[in-house]
Amino acid sequence: MYDDDDDDNQIPSSYTTNAIKPERSTDYVDEYESVNPDKDDMVQAKPKIVLLGLRRSGKSSIRNVVFHKMSANETLFLESTTKLFTEDVSRNCFIDYMIYDFPGQCDPFEDTIIEWEALFEGRTALIFVIDALEEYQQAVEKLIHTVVKLHDGKHSLDNLEIFVFIHKVDGLPDEQRSEVLKDITARTNDELSEAGVDVYLNTQLTSVYNHSILDAVSKVSQKLIPELLPTFESLLNALKERCSMDRVFLFDVATKCYLATDTEIVKLDIYEMCCDMLDLVMDISEIYARRSERKTVRYLPYDTKSFSKVLLENGTVIIKKYITPHLCLVCLLQESRLNQIGLIEYNIAKFAKGMDEVLQAYSQKT
Repeated sequence: MYDDDDDDNQIPSSYTTNAIKPERSTDYVDEYESVNPDKDDMVQAKPKIVLLGLRRSGKSSIRNVVFHKMSANETLFLESTTKLFTEDVSRNCFIDYMIYDFPGQCDPFEDTIIEWEALFEGRTALIFVIDALEEYQQAVEKLIHTVVKLHDGKHSLDNLEIFVFIHKVDGLPDEQRSEVLKDITARTNDELSEAGVDVYLNTQLTSVYNHSILDAVSKVSQKLIPELLPTFESLLNALKERCSMDRVFLFDVATKCYLATDTEIVKLDIYEMCCDMLDLVMDISEIYARRSERKTVRYLPYDTKSFSKVLLENGTVIIKKYITPHLCLVCLLQESRLNQIGLIEYNIAKFAKGMDEVLQAYSQKT
């Protein structure tokens, strides 16, 4: 077992898995009368995620499940959003952005209170949520209106990534999910083509009742760190090749979103196994934590010496290793590779050192 004795990587006392708290929310009075969010905040260098969609489409449910660890069943009791909810998500230097959750009845382009050009200034990910269980013609029309308005604005779409989450697909049979995806994609492409708008819409089928929503938000997070993603992927691919691993992921510990992986396509069942591994390690660690530690809000059952292996019935081994207080490495490999576990642990240590150098250089740059 590899133990990292570097005390400089100890967990800072300020870190907690439930540390996200909204810094500001702007209430809508009579739906549209509100105080305008600070323009300087919207134009700041920090990346932004903008959530748009019709009422009850699931925007707030996504935000609460991913960033606040709310269970899917609890989202059934969430009230419909009636205010522009602004949240500063600052978990680490990668999960570090502003979230703007718009109420379904609000059009940020027609509301003179919202300076939409400032909102979409800088690196931004727009997530448009469509409820797959309802008639979605109106939602598609609002999506087209949003994209065309952005295209016609004075700012280009170079720094904007547009995602379409076809949400609540857990209530549809598999065959109908494919039909809905094909129909919405065809409608949006046709309408945008007629409007003379050439833009790529990253469309995902999502649900808060499985890991598809985490997988989709992982892809959003990756688009917000374009200058780092190639470096991460290069390091992961090198580790995978040298250790003959099947898959490697770099996870944000708290959200279970992967910030990078190797170049292969991510299959949802593989991703679910990795998330289950993280949950298992956390649950067991909490059971055996010292009582005084469990009573503290800042306690996290995860440190520099965390190194875990799980052997599955099919001969697959899942390894989890601490990288930073916020990040961990999850690897999948065959049981036969364990006869070279020393070499694997050595290469993982080298990977961790390389990651540390990248993070330090990035922190100094920002």
